[in-house]
Parts: sequence; C-alpha cells; structure tokens
Amino acid sequence: MKRTLLSAAFLIPFALLAQTEGEYVIQGIYNPTLIDAQKIDLRPEGIDTILPTLPVTYSLLPTRAEIPPRVDSLTAAKLNVEKALGQLYKGYVKAGFGLYSTPLGELYYDQGRNRKNGFGVHLKHLSSNGGLDDVGPSNYSNNSVDAFYRGIIQKNEASGRLIYDRRRISYYGYPSNDSIENSIQNAPEATKDRLKQFYNDLGFAARVRSINEDSSKLAHDVALEAHSYSNNSRSRETNIRATISAGLQEKTEYYHATLLIDNNAYRGYPSPDSADFRQNGTLIGLMPSVRTVGRKYFVRAGVGLYLDALGETTFHFFPQAYAHYALFDNILVPYVGLDGERRRNSFRSLTRENPWLNPAPRLRNTSELFDLYGGLRGSFANNLGFDVRASFSSFDNMALFVNTPNPPFGDRMTAVYDEVEVTNFSGELTYSRGTDLRLSARMDVYKYTTKVQDEPWNLPPYKLTFAARYSLRDKLVLKAEALFLARRPAFRAPEPTSDSTIVAVSTRTELDGFLDLYVGAEYRYTKRLSLFLDMSNITASKYERWYRHPVQRGLIMLGATYSF
Repeated sequence: MKRTLLSAAFLIPFALLAQTEGEYVIQGIYNPTLIDAQKIDLRPEGIDTILPTLPVTYSLLPTRAEIPPRVDSLTAAKLNVEKALGQLYKGYVKAGFGLYSTPLGELYYDQGRNRKNGFGVHLKHLSSNGGLDDVGPSNYSNNSVDAFYRGIIQKNEASGRLIYDRRRISYYGYPSNDSIENSIQNAPEATKDRLKQFYNDLGFAARVRSINEDSSKLAHDVALEAHSYSNNSRSRETNIRATISAGLQEKTEYYHATLLIDNNAYRGYPSPDSADFRQNGTLIGLMPSVRTVGRKYFVRAGVGLYLDALGETTFHFFPQAYAHYALFDNILVPYVGLDGERRRNSFRSLTRENPWLNPAPRLRNTSELFDLYGGLRGSFANNLGFDVRASFSSFDNMALFVNTPNPPFGDRMTAVYDEVEVTNFSGELTYSRGTDLRLSARMDVYKYTTKVQDEPWNLPPYKLTFAARYSLRDKLVLKAEALFLARRPAFRAPEPTSDSTIVAVSTRTELDGFLDLYVGAEYRYTKRLSLFLDMSNITASKYERWYRHPVQRGLIMLGATYSF
C-alpha cells in the first residue's frame, strides 16, 4: 500500500503539467501521512475444562463384631506321591473237565515286577475223545509250552521266546461208522496209526528294538523267528524269517523301511510208501514308506517290492497308501487305502488253518495284487463307536480247500490255488461302559469271482459275529460269543478207480449254515480263587466247518482258577 501511494504522489505533478498549458512552480516540502490499520488479533487460546477437586471426608461408625473363639481338632495329613500298585501274583493255574472226557490244564508263571528284565512260562494241555457219532475216531489233543525273556540293554529292549506245540487230530472224514469198519476189514494192512496225525512245532524267536525317547534319532526293530515243523507222516519244514525295520522322524514326517528275508525248506511225503518231493525257496521283500501327520489328517505312502524264489524266480511290485481326515473333533473319520503284498503259504500255515489236509500239500505263495478299500469310522457318543467299510481285492494263487478220497481211510483235504476277486462290505459296532460292560457286533458280506475253480470252496457269502462281557462288581463275570456262517459250497474230487470203464464222478455240495453260541460265567470267590463254567455250541448243532468233518455237539466244562 505504501508503494502505491508514493507512485501516485510522484505522478500528480506530471498530470497537472499535461492538462495546463504554461509553466507551474510549486515550492515547499510534501510529506504524505499513512494511517496505521487496526487489525483484530485472532490467535487461538486454550480453555481449561478441568473441574476443581472437591474435598472428600470419611466417617467411621464405632461398631465392633463379636467372634466367639472355637477350637477344632485336626487329623493327621497323609501324602501319597504315587498310587499304590495292586498285588501281582507270579503264578496262575487253570484246570477244568468237560463232556467227552475233555480235560483242560493251564499254568502261567513269571518273574513279577522288575524294571530291568522279566521272564515267564506258559504251559497248556487240552484233549478230548471226540464223542462224534456216525463218523470215524475223532479224538484230539493239544499240548504247548511257551517261555519268554525280556530285558533292557541301554536304550534297547531285547526279548526271546522258546515255543513247542504238539497237536493231534484224527481223520474222521467218513460217511458213517459202517464204512470205516468195512474199509478196515477189506484192508488188512490198515492200522489205527493211519487214522491219526501229529503236528510238532519247535521254534524260537528273538527281537531287539530301540526305546529311545528322542523321535528325531534313528529307531530300529530287528526280529528273527525260526520254526521246525513236522508231522507223523515224515513231512518236514524249516522256516527262518528275519525282519529289519528302521525309521526316522523329521518334524511332521516319518520315514520308514522294512527288509524281509523269509527262507523256507519243505520236504513232503504224500504217503509212507511214496517218494518224497522238495520245495525250497526264499522270499525277499523291501517296503519303504513315508507318512505325515497333522492335527486332523494322516497320510502314508509306500511300495512293496518282493523277489520270490519258490520254483522260478519272480518279481512283484505293490503300491501301498493310506489316508484319513478327522471331522468334528474326531467324531467322524473317513479313510481310504490301497494295500498289496506277497504272502508265504507254508506247510505250517496251511495245516494250522485246516488240520485235515493230506500229509504233504503242495505249496504256492499268494499275491494280494491289490486291496482297495474305504470307509467311515467314528463314534455316536463317548462309549459307542462304529466302522463301516467297503473293499475290492484281487488274489493270485489263493488257497482253497477241497476233499480228496483216500480209500480205505476216508477223506483228506488238499489245497488248490486259484485267482480270486473278493468284494467285501462290512460294518462293526462297539459299546463299552467303563470296565463293566463291553459289547461288539460285526457283519461281513462277501462276493467272490474265481477263474479256474467253479466256486470259492468253503468260503461263506456272509458272516456274523457277536461278543459280550459283563462284570458285576468284579465278582461275577458273564461272557457270550456267537458266530454265524452262511451256506458254503464244498467239493469232493472223484474217487480213483482201477476199472477204466467206470467214470469217476465228483461231488459238489452245500454245507449248511450254522450258529455257534458260546456262554461262559466266572465267579470270583476271592481275589485268588474263582470258579468257571463254559458252554460251547449250546445249540447242539452238528455242523460241518469242513466237508465231512463235523464238530462236537454242545461241550460243557467246569473248572477253577487259582493265583499264587
């Protein structure tokens, strides 16, 4: 503003000169004056909103509580650092006697509690005169000895077992007693020894496994098992099986591998007068796998590699996988899996499944080509669980059992091998209420497809099982078991004949379905002495598990147990 006023004052004289003609003279000093502007000061000022503190006064009422004195007596306190262990008895004996002159005797004895080692022995005897009508002699017996030792060596557990088992069975696969008497009369060379069979099993097992608590270190498990198995017909088998397993965990993943070496030497005598044959072979398997575990899931993947040298050497490859996922806090767990393996069929395994085999069955190993399955397991409540499963599997060289005539000594059974596909649907339900009550029921439905044989001999289309156990104040224990097998197809090979004009005819039949119901009761008179009652096949059905080999009708046994 000051600069503007000065410019105007300077230009006025020139303007006046421009407007008038002639010359103007101005004398004196020009002093312009500027008036200062009055501005409003708008700077912000703070406003204090804190209220002043008011003085607070307190007053006390002169009141006193009257508490009468009282003296209580205090009992001595008892401190238990650990719950006392129950008394452990070193010995246990069980003895009983039942129908058909059936004695039972068992003895358990072990070292007792020890942090460094333990050992024990188990002896058992069971025999019977059979008591079956309209068949041949059916008496049997079973004697076994099982001793074990277990010890801790640094961070490893070493254990060993000695096993001896002797079983006696009778070949009573005759249509009637008359046929037995006629056969023996027409064959003077026959003796009673040809109507019975003994199986002797002598073996031992050893195992060393790591018990290191650090899961990140390499864990190992090495096991060795050997059996010398023979029968009364001079057939003999020696089997040595070794497994070596190792595993290592890294975070949530676990790497594992198992090496299997199974050597089997078998020498069979089909009859006392025939020549022997030999079947020797080694089965080597390698099963690597890896698994990962999460809070809700579990996944495992691996393979099975097998080299089988029974007869000709063959190589087998089987993929293996499994996965499950937990839903709703483990209430429902869906799962899927794929398995496969090469499985040895030995003289020992076949005769344990069916003891009425001929004295020298031919051996072939079975391949479970695949077993694809899936299901859902879980619980409806804390004490009620279920498992529903469906599977489809295929087997190569699966063992089936058929009857073969052996005149004049009735029927024997032999193993035939076939390619079999099996579709299975199963459901299982379990219920428990503490340790007092336990119930379980299972149903299996099967569908078979065979390639060579007409039907899956002696295999049931469905099977039902049930088990129950109830303890009344740990004083009275009641048990029940039930097994139901549906009708099963059976086959009898044609009987040999010397007359070429007579055509031998084979027999196909259906074995009736059966229900085998067992009921048992145990009354514990004291903690050391108890009495028991066992009743098997209480429906007294004379059913045939194998064709022409019926079981005993209802068997009742009374006995007692004692701990010392």
